Amino acid sequence: MTLLELLLSVVGIPLIAFAVSTVIPGIQRKVQARIQRRIGPSILTPGLWALFKFLAKEVKRPFSEMPRLYNLLTVLGFLVLWIILASTTVPSIHVVSNIVFITGLLKVKEMIYLIMGSLSNSIMGVRMPIPDICRGSDFKEVLRLSLEQLGALRAYKLITVGSFPLYIGLALPFIARKSIFLESVVGDNFLFTLPGIFGAIAYFIGYLVLTGEYPFSIMHTKADVIEGPTLEYSGRYRALYLSFKELLMITLGSLFATLYLGIYPDVNNPITIVINFGVAIILSILSSILGAYSPVLTFRQIYPIALYTTAVGFVGVLLTLLRI
Repeated sequence: MTLLELLLSVVGIPLIAFAVSTVIPGIQRKVQARIQRRIGPSILTPGLWALFKFLAKEVKRPFSEMPRLYNLLTVLGFLVLWIILASTTVPSIHVVSNIVFITGLLKVKEMIYLIMGSLSNSIMGVRMPIPDICRGSDFKEVLRLSLEQLGALRAYKLITVGSFPLYIGLALPFIARKSIFLESVVGDNFLFTLPGIFGAIAYFIGYLVLTGEYPFSIMHTKADVIEGPTLEYSGRYRALYLSFKELLMITLGSLFATLYLGIYPDVNNPITIVINFGVAIILSILSSILGAYSPVLTFRQIYPIALYTTAVGFVGVLLTLLRI
């Protein structure tokens, strides 16, 4: 691979992914609106135009002991996803294109929400006449939580249980090839095997949990915690947060196409880029269809769903090991 091809892979392809990701929220909202017999917004409004809208707005200083770090977490999240996507475009570079590197960065992404909730404790950066407390009291040994902290606690619960299916689905194609390197799964159509079907089910449920879409949006449900850990982002940082969230959907979808269909976005073969990102869009549409029919699940429902789906993933692991 020449230097120019490397630059086009790690910069150009993620840039295309970012451009495509700005359309995904509009497609999702339009699909849900049609299912619910509404017209819905224009396709560009929830994604692309929303970014420009927030870029033009004033940045409010968050009420936090470390406001700069709180704001810069959106930049970190965006860079993490950019690196994951870039690593899948160069499967021959084993240092970054392996399951350990990708899983580690996804865990960093999950931890970002916990840090956000720990750094923010007020409603939209404005000092209120009463504390931003939604749970607990002044009594001793009673835990008091703000809206953001409660959202962060929910994010922690989702990390500990809800993300299991995704990581099992992520590992299955590598187990089948007895390798940790992305290059080994390229060209291997793992989806159309029995273990691949089980793995795809686990991966999709994990995809929904990690993206925080319905029915797994309890971390920032509008009914009680409003936006949870991301409540105080405004202006360009809100735009960055939206970009980070949208890029996550296409990154996980692109990763699925690479692992389960063996098609990675190859700069020397533009059709692979189209197919790879097309699969990512299909996953987001399936997510929106499920969300249109589903209420927000509580942890009483999330825990058994995550555990049962994890069991489905383990069945795929056993079938893979039997094949080996």
